[in-house]
Amino acid sequence: MSGFDPPLPIMLGQRVLLRSMSHTDRDAFVALRRASREHLERWEPIPPSGLDLYSNEAFDRELETHNTPDSQRWLVCMKESGAIAGRIALGNIERGPFQNGRFGYWIGSTYAGQGLMSEALSLAVTHAFASVESGGLGLHRVCANIMPSNVASRRVLEKVGFVKEGYSAKYLQIQGVWEDHEQWAMTVES
Repeated sequence: MSGFDPPLPIMLGQRVLLRSMSHTDRDAFVALRRASREHLERWEPIPPSGLDLYSNEAFDRELETHNTPDSQRWLVCMKESGAIAGRIALGNIERGPFQNGRFGYWIGSTYAGQGLMSEALSLAVTHAFASVESGGLGLHRVCANIMPSNVASRRVLEKVGFVKEGYSAKYLQIQGVWEDHEQWAMTVES
């Protein structure tokens, strides 16, 4: 394997695969984010640091945190072409008696509405629940928080098998406004 080959897939689906990030993904990742800015920006918080989430520096932050004990980030790539279609993050991973993590995800505008994120998130959930001995994360529970107006994201969670557990008013600041969020979750037993 040369230094320019992408990392091996973590999970393979029918149309997409999940894989780790590499420094060689910078240009394609940033180009997809920038091309999808209008599609994504209304759902994303502004980082306290003021970091432009559509910049090379944002990619650097993604790469630095893509594989840590409390955060995993995977690229969603098209299986046939290898093109980057989006990203799934599993953050706030807590071990001990909790064994929980929280998902965040986005798909590029040209890939939206095709069921690709539902397939990718299903793969990510399978990996999250798989035992550590088999190469998975060994989690017991995963969750995701979405704005009630994000109908596409709600459809993804429903398709994958998440259940709505609750509602938090003024939960997270999105584009400078405190937005309500729904809490969705599933367990390995689901």
